[in-house]
Amino acid sequence: MRIVFDIGGSVLVPEKPDVSFIKKLAYELIKVSEDHEVAIVVGGGRVAREYIGVASEFGANETFKDYIGIQITRANAMLLIAALKERAYPQVVEDFWEAWRAIQLKKIPVMGGTHPGHTTDAVSALLAEFLKADLLVVVTNVDGVYTDDPKKNPNAKKISVMKAEDLLKLVSRGVEKAGASTVIDQLAAKVIVRGGIKTYVIGKEDATRMFEVVKGNHNGTTIEP
Repeated sequence: MRIVFDIGGSVLVPEKPDVSFIKKLAYELIKVSEDHEVAIVVGGGRVAREYIGVASEFGANETFKDYIGIQITRANAMLLIAALKERAYPQVVEDFWEAWRAIQLKKIPVMGGTHPGHTTDAVSALLAEFLKADLLVVVTNVDGVYTDDPKKNPNAKKISVMKAEDLLKLVSRGVEKAGASTVIDQLAAKVIVRGGIKTYVIGKEDATRMFEVVKGNHNGTTIEP
């Protein structure tokens, strides 16, 4: 299979880099890459949101703040490249053609953000579409897709299996801004729908056993095309 992994920045760097988790994740991704072609996109997380918040105080516009976020996603991507060692393409990949070339070289391409207005969720979905990936795995600080934000609504229920169209309806409620944090953003959901991309949304615990996740054994949400 060809698999794209979307790793949330807040999963890698909650307060500071989670070294133990990054080591476990890198081990699992290397193991998966022995049997499958792997590409990775890394988010900015809390650090990006903090920088974007400060930039807002200085009156920075949304596009400028997106560029701040992109730089931080690429710094996080470099951490994962360091952990993947020789299995990774040695620099942060900045476009999909380069990702494709890295895969041909039997390396794991690791990306951050690419363009203003595109979250790393959207980049992951677009990369999966471009590469004709068999599977997109989204790793977030929530262990799946819920009927509502479980951090705000204690009655929110996790959805174990859903259609891509239903995901799009669920996420089409908010306004996209620089640093916005949702399980999957609206643009990503649209690409998942149009590309017919099978997607798993999982939490941090499942990410430490990624070799099982790609077989379909996980406690998150399966999004069927």
